[in-house]
Amino acid sequence: MERKKYYLGIDLGTSSVKGILRSADGETLKARCTYKENTPKEWCNSMRSLISELSDKVSGNIAAVCFSSQVGTYIVDRKEVISWQSSAGREELDYIKSLIPQNEFVKEISMPHPDLISYPLPRLVYIQKRFSAECEVLMPKDLLINELTGEKVTDYFSMRGIADLERGRYADDLIKKLGIEIKLPELRSPESIAGYVTKEASQKYFLKAGTPVYLGCNDFFAGLLGMGVYSVGDAFDLSGTSEHIGYISEDINLGGFVSGKYFTGNCTYGGTKSSGLSCSFAIKNFGIKDIDIDSMLSSDPPIFLPYLCGERAPIFDENARGVYFGINEHTDSKALAYSVLEGVVFSLYDIASSMNLPVFKRLICGGGSAKDALMNTLRATLFDCEVVSVCENDTSALGACMLGMVGEGVYENISDAVSSCVKYSVPISPEGKYRDILKKRFEIYKDLYEDLKNTFVKFGEIRY
Repeated sequence: MERKKYYLGIDLGTSSVKGILRSADGETLKARCTYKENTPKEWCNSMRSLISELSDKVSGNIAAVCFSSQVGTYIVDRKEVISWQSSAGREELDYIKSLIPQNEFVKEISMPHPDLISYPLPRLVYIQKRFSAECEVLMPKDLLINELTGEKVTDYFSMRGIADLERGRYADDLIKKLGIEIKLPELRSPESIAGYVTKEASQKYFLKAGTPVYLGCNDFFAGLLGMGVYSVGDAFDLSGTSEHIGYISEDINLGGFVSGKYFTGNCTYGGTKSSGLSCSFAIKNFGIKDIDIDSMLSSDPPIFLPYLCGERAPIFDENARGVYFGINEHTDSKALAYSVLEGVVFSLYDIASSMNLPVFKRLICGGGSAKDALMNTLRATLFDCEVVSVCENDTSALGACMLGMVGEGVYENISDAVSSCVKYSVPISPEGKYRDILKKRFEIYKDLYEDLKNTFVKFGEIRY
């Protein structure tokens, strides 16, 4: 009798490597290995531990591997790591956007260039200034793939901003105009085979030599697949260290948010910077259990700006910081915790309002905060729609696993993989009685940033 085959999806995040092992009949195994330092050595060691743990559970019967990872992080000559959280590239981004108009970006990279310094063009111009013009640059999952296969390849979604997404190739005219000579990995589609596990890698990483390794894609798009976000009209909220809210549309949105080609249609969204940190702040300092929305709103809780380390959309202000407004003598730890969670949801509603997100009947939520009933009630009430959470929390690893299974022919296409692999919790409906007061609190939230915008700059200039 033929042994059951398992397919491994690996997601390299900002603090851990996560893996989902899945068979065609739906059996699922998981593992997670944390790492201490953001270095290639730590990533590879964590990948080794993860594969070892999962391989032991299935007697080494892993039929294929596929990857997702953080993007905006660049490894120069396999040594120097420039993290997505780095401030490097601001000067270069301003120069690039002054030199190249948005209509040329749309023509060359199939999307407007967002105001993000972690995108490839500003970072590569920055790297070339400080390293050899002929240095070699890889992203994290590309390095792991290279470790297993010896190949230097990447997918075009991970290289959004320097890849022509319509044609699946690099935007050579932009590269030439900016004088970029850095060695970049070969560009392929996410479902493509990157290579096969080498004999040397098989001995180190507990995989059979010749095991196919698929490219996968950036953790965000892989996470959306793992949430079942695939069709035009799907709306999503994917939380983590940062949080992204948006929808799949037929057309590109030219309104200043990130918008470009997806597996189907175009993915348009805005991302926060500090939402995950804010939730962690509330958990660490106050705890978030047993918070009742009815009693909280009756007690006039403070309003919280969740900008602990600056903010991306819609304000794009690195100087912004967290603020409590409206503390009174009755404010307790539960009220302070509630305000943080509400402030995070307000930040998402702010993005959606700014991008004129279309009316939708369902919001698909994934990531760390997707399991929080209070936050989902706030989401459902503010957006006036049904909210569903995915049952599998490690959506990027699941999305990578699904792409590998499509590549191996387990599923005929991505749509079939989504239908088979993604499950949801019981829907949460809007609580209409809270909507009016939440909207009024949101208006104060909006005013607070405008009132404090210049003060944030002054605060940031104070040094001891």
